[in-house]
Amino acid sequence: MIRKAIIAACAIYLAITALQVIQVGSVFWEGIVFGTVLFAGSALYLYRNEHRLERLEIGVLWLCVLLFALYMAFRLAGVV
Repeated sequence: MIRKAIIAACAIYLAITALQVIQVGSVFWEGIVFGTVLFAGSALYLYRNEHRLERLEIGVLWLCVLLFALYMAFRLAGVV
C-alpha cells in the first residue's frame, strides 16, 4: 500500500512539473531533469530484489552526500 501511495504522489508531482513546464517555458530543462529523477526514484519502488535495492539506495545516499560536499567546496571557493 505504501508503494502505491508513493507512486501516486510521484505521478501528481510529475503532473505539476509538466504543468509548470507548459506555463513557464524557462524551466524546461529543470522540469526535464526533475521529472526524470522523480520517475526513476518512483520506479525503484516497483523493483522486487530487496538486496540490490538496498545496495542501490545506499549508493544513491552516498552520491547525495558527495554532491553536497562538492557543493560546499565550490561555495567556500566562491565559485557558486
